[in-house]
Amino acid sequence: MFLQLVTPPFPPGPAPVATLSAQARQNADSLFLYHPLQITATVETFFRQRYNAVNPSVPPQPNSPFVPWPTKFTREILQDDYLLGFDFSTNSGFRLSDFLPGPGNFTAPLQQPGIQGFAQTNWDHLIYAYLIENTRIFDIFSKVLETYMYGENLPVPDFATQQFLRNTEYLIYGDGMPAMVWTTASRLRRDEIANRMTVYYWMFGIDLAHAQDLAAAHPYIRPEASNREFIPTFESFASEVWKGIENATNTSGVKVTDDEAIATTARRIFDMMATRRLNGNLSREEFRAVTLMSWLHLAVMYDSAFVQWLSASGSSPEQRLQKIAERVGMSAHSKSKALFDLAQPFSFLLQSIETNFYNSIANVPWLYTPGQPIERIAEVVIDQYYLATGRDLKATQVAVTQRAANAREQPPRRTSPPALPAPAATARAHPGATSRGNGHAPS
Repeated sequence: MFLQLVTPPFPPGPAPVATLSAQARQNADSLFLYHPLQITATVETFFRQRYNAVNPSVPPQPNSPFVPWPTKFTREILQDDYLLGFDFSTNSGFRLSDFLPGPGNFTAPLQQPGIQGFAQTNWDHLIYAYLIENTRIFDIFSKVLETYMYGENLPVPDFATQQFLRNTEYLIYGDGMPAMVWTTASRLRRDEIANRMTVYYWMFGIDLAHAQDLAAAHPYIRPEASNREFIPTFESFASEVWKGIENATNTSGVKVTDDEAIATTARRIFDMMATRRLNGNLSREEFRAVTLMSWLHLAVMYDSAFVQWLSASGSSPEQRLQKIAERVGMSAHSKSKALFDLAQPFSFLLQSIETNFYNSIANVPWLYTPGQPIERIAEVVIDQYYLATGRDLKATQVAVTQRAANAREQPPRRTSPPALPAPAATARAHPGATSRGNGHAPS
């Protein structure tokens, strides 16, 4: 969600996961300085303004039965500079931009590209949160906060870093106000980490790669009614799509592309997701998980104030995360690069499948026709899936597994994955898709 907030809309495709433009970095620097109430108002606005995930021509639709804060309330909060803690109504020579890590102007909340003019919004699929959390980023940031709060082993933070730490502690690791649409904690759901692991298992039938390490302190429930067939079904789908990509430019010989097999597996994935999402069920849990992970992900996508405070500057998210982890005696997942690179393309692909567009054999060629954005995304997912899991979806036959997405701690085969598609703050795709209550398309 926060990645979409700070980046402007682009043509179809997920935003790049390794770099941010100078303007996007300025937007992120400003975001991390906002008052917690303004960040909350931004979150509520995003939830309210969500449009159909792949068809921007469809007006905003309720994505769940839960009602976010009203527009009048959020607008007043977002446009009130005083909430930032300073009065900018007079030219006193004191500007909040003076506290940014680098030169540049301050981006006010209502100037953020993702909600400027209260634009329509979209956030990532739950698979994004699952993959980002597998890097161990949530546990690493938690350890950094604990180390800072209870000792002097870390440097004294500057103003920008203190604001970031405050917002991260109370918004990401706190319970939140009951009136917030993204608050999922209660006396019955005290352990948010356990709750999130339950939701991951519910939707995908898989655990986090470090679930055993977490289970002792965060015992969680594996629902009986969960999508345990998601991984083998997705692998079959992706393998068939790869056959289509391989054969798309063939002008002679036998083509092994099986459009019916692709449509059948797409339909199975659609049905799995739709069953879990009935009447907007799990919408708040998904939104909460995606929002949390995107905040942490954004913090390591560039040399933010937080990264510089820990002397963890680097050229990529996984390098920064590993340096941060080492400062507090931890280590990120050995395949963090592949997990970061896979997260947004996989999210976009699953959102596209959930429109039911590919349930029709007539629409399947979009997935493997050269030049189509979704074909490029599918190819990226297939490549990065192998690097993250060791499961080669390009093989002639992929053996069925229940836990393939739990990345193994072994060095991947060196390949040269293609560059990620053009950036986008929102998912857009195909004609013919209409809205459904959760932001996807109807069956």
